[in-house]
Amino acid sequence: MTYLEPLQMNWLQLAIAFVASLVGTAVITLGSVPSQTSARRSQYQTFYHITVWIGAIAFSLSHMFVPLALNVPVAPHYYVIHILFTFAGCYAATYFGIWYARLPRNKTAHYIRTGFAIGATILIFDYLNTLFLFRGAIVFRPGLLLLTIIIVLFLCPALVRLLALSNRNRELNLYSKTTIPGILLVAAALMGFPMLTAFSVLPVEGTTVISYAFLLPHILTMLVSIGLLMIPDTYHDTRQNVQNQRIMETEQHYMSLFEYNPDCVLAFDDKGIITMQNRQAEHLAKTLGRPLVGFAFSDVVQGESREAAAAHYKQVLQGKSAELELQAPAADGALLTLSLTSLPIVIEGSLQGAYSIIKDITRSKKDQETIWHLAYEDELTGLSNRRSFQNFLSACTQPEDDEPAGAFTVFFIDLDRFKRVNDLFGHAFGDEVIKTAAAKLKSCLPPHGTIARMGGDEFTILIPELNEREDIEQLGSRLVDEFTQPFPVGHHTVKLSASVGIARYPEDGSDADLLIKRADAAMYDAKQNGSAQYQFYDAKRDQTSMEQITLENDLEDSIQKNQMQLYYQPKMDIRTGEMTGVEALLRWNHPELGMVPPDRFIPLAEKSGFIVPLEQWVLRTALEQIKQWEADGYSVVPVAVNISQIHLMKPTIFQSITSTIKELDFDTRLLELEITESAMMYNEEHVIQILNDLKRAGISVSMDDFGTGYSSLSYLHSLPIQCLKIDRSFIKKLTTDADSRAIAEMIISMARQLNLTIVAEGVETEDQVGLLKELQCFNAQGYFYSKPMPANDMIHQFTPPPPVAM
Repeated sequence: MTYLEPLQMNWLQLAIAFVASLVGTAVITLGSVPSQTSARRSQYQTFYHITVWIGAIAFSLSHMFVPLALNVPVAPHYYVIHILFTFAGCYAATYFGIWYARLPRNKTAHYIRTGFAIGATILIFDYLNTLFLFRGAIVFRPGLLLLTIIIVLFLCPALVRLLALSNRNRELNLYSKTTIPGILLVAAALMGFPMLTAFSVLPVEGTTVISYAFLLPHILTMLVSIGLLMIPDTYHDTRQNVQNQRIMETEQHYMSLFEYNPDCVLAFDDKGIITMQNRQAEHLAKTLGRPLVGFAFSDVVQGESREAAAAHYKQVLQGKSAELELQAPAADGALLTLSLTSLPIVIEGSLQGAYSIIKDITRSKKDQETIWHLAYEDELTGLSNRRSFQNFLSACTQPEDDEPAGAFTVFFIDLDRFKRVNDLFGHAFGDEVIKTAAAKLKSCLPPHGTIARMGGDEFTILIPELNEREDIEQLGSRLVDEFTQPFPVGHHTVKLSASVGIARYPEDGSDADLLIKRADAAMYDAKQNGSAQYQFYDAKRDQTSMEQITLENDLEDSIQKNQMQLYYQPKMDIRTGEMTGVEALLRWNHPELGMVPPDRFIPLAEKSGFIVPLEQWVLRTALEQIKQWEADGYSVVPVAVNISQIHLMKPTIFQSITSTIKELDFDTRLLELEITESAMMYNEEHVIQILNDLKRAGISVSMDDFGTGYSSLSYLHSLPIQCLKIDRSFIKKLTTDADSRAIAEMIISMARQLNLTIVAEGVETEDQVGLLKELQCFNAQGYFYSKPMPANDMIHQFTPPPPVAM
């Protein structure tokens, strides 16, 4: 029989077995994957399997070298099966050990069950390997067998617990100084398992003291067990120290947030009673003049704020966060506005109380009110301003609910002659006038009316549910009548009047901007009709006004855009039917409004001052056309060009006209300038001087529309003119009205006495031509002969050019 000699083992092979066990232990201890969420755990599966394989191989080598180190012959034909069998057992034990260590949390019962399962697996595989390897030398020792089973089953839960605790610490990035000793002890224990099984069933020679060395592995393993039981306590201590440090830091962070918070912070118990306050809350308590700790916050406020505070904390103490703004009386009688943000305190699912962060927003509220007043109120009168009125008007036309908007009326009021008062007495007095006028307008309104100052001396009023024309007229009359009498302002008495425009919803507009625009247009009509009255919006008048605005905006670009055109109307000798001259008449071919007659845009040009460049263009274009006709071989006649009073007053008019004539090398005998009779009303000496200069330059001048102006017949003979044109208003009634015939006859007789040429304008019938012959007026112009026509059509009135000789 072969005996086991404990002191004669192969120590090199034992050392290799220990190193292999050490490697496997280090791999599963330091290389096992901490528990992760399911999303991240999949990223570690490859690493996990590699760890299991390395651990299984290392422990298999340890279990294979230990039997060889005993120097006891083994069964060689079984050795290959022994290797595979050993690897299978080591793989199973390693897999379940690492799997268990990766679980999130473990209890003591779990350690024991898992440890026993792994221990049982190791015992079964190790004893089966021992039986097959040393089948011829096995002896039955019940005591050692039982002791081996107890030691292995006792050690395995300790090993599993140590591995799990080490894994937990690494999850928290904690590393104990006993980690390395722990790995050495575990490696020794795991290497000792196959040695224990072999020593418990192999025979030992002799009974000397030395022969009892076979008990040494059991004794050493029990000492290892003691060490393994002690090491987890150091892991717990390390974790506990770190956790305590973190708890202290968290508490200090909390206290810093609590104490040094710039806002008031209050702590409440689960009954809503204040239990703690920070420094800012102490200042709030002093401001309120009463303590806070020991009271509910609803006791601090009054009235509606008390009810709101009670409802607020009822909600918070039900586990819901909430915010609230309320007012609280201060000790000095002032009213504070406080903003509360409250959060429930929940510990392990149980509501323990609440925290409230309180801000004193009194100043910011006042600032917001000031900003609101500046944004939506007129600073001078205290009324709503333009923005506020437009917002209100938009809300009336577009209600938030699904119900249709009700009818209402908008009034637009402008104070007539206010600019004169402002210029005469200054802006400070003007401001007082505006404030007084605002009060007078406001006194005319029903209680539900809204008034706003739009700016300057303009006001708007909105009256809901006012749509009957009779009621609207009554209010319009009241607004106008309020300013019919002078009213006192300071030490002065002011006389103003009001022009009122009225627009109704929805008849006159469906949105705020359109209603204001149309009420403004109606106010403008009231001003145009004499002021001190009200006018309803009229779409036809507004269309005309809009066209006028369009013409004003487009007038100055009309020449550059080639929109202006010259038409020509011939002057005829009624005796021979021959053409004696043409008059250049201006037309505007507007891209939107079509052909615009001069009586619509000439007043606009005179008002804007554009009349001067416009007439300069007419003069140049007419002269260029005459030159062109003359170059084409036509027998040309003089062309008459109208000169306005404004242009005639310009000091440089003579130089401007003669400069154009010289530039075009034009024959002055073919140019006639027509001026109106009203031109003599302003600076008569200047006009006579200009006319004399024109006469000396060979340019003839005629007086247009004679009989309608304010000329004195006493100086008519002194004017250097060559022609009088009888106004069409007399010619129109020449055959039907005795007075018109008498006036025409008188003008013709006077002109003949002054040796002036006479031209009758507006001749339209044959009877008028016959009567003019009878009165010895032989020059006529009008539709009876020809309408004004473009230059291309006008050439047919000329004598055709002689044929070119072949």
